[in-house]
Amino acid sequence: MSTPHEPQPGPLYGQEAAYVAHGGAAPADAPSGPGTRPGPQPVTSPDRRLQPGPPEGGYPVVPPPAYAPRNDLAVWSLVLGLLGIMGCLFFTGVPAVILGNNARRAVAAGQANNDGMATAGIVLGWVASGLGVLAVVVLALVVLLPLLFLGLTLPFLATTP
Repeated sequence: MSTPHEPQPGPLYGQEAAYVAHGGAAPADAPSGPGTRPGPQPVTSPDRRLQPGPPEGGYPVVPPPAYAPRNDLAVWSLVLGLLGIMGCLFFTGVPAVILGNNARRAVAAGQANNDGMATAGIVLGWVASGLGVLAVVVLALVVLLPLLFLGLTLPFLATTP
């Protein structure tokens, strides 16, 4: 004995009756005819190679794009190198060199993709460190050298009548 709630086989997808049965009109480009069913369409991947159609019962599997993550150590190296050039000198220049070298190791290991930024941080770090050493030498010559000469001449100036 059949119950009224048993599902009845309906029309195939794409046939006109499938649209009309649910109160809609069939689209003009819908295939018509007995047994017409759209087959799996080829899918193009992001690199333009032709992939097989979607697997049964689901969407096509698209692999994620292959890229290395950006390395934050290189960014910090560049920022510290720029701060060193702007006046912090070797206080930020030395950390810039250290972080830049660590960033380049990460690039060599394939964990990052910003080698140029790491190199720029290293170069700016060395320049800032060199400017820091130069500033210390100039400060020593400008401030300490006159004090040295003044310290040597003051005893002689006190003994003269």
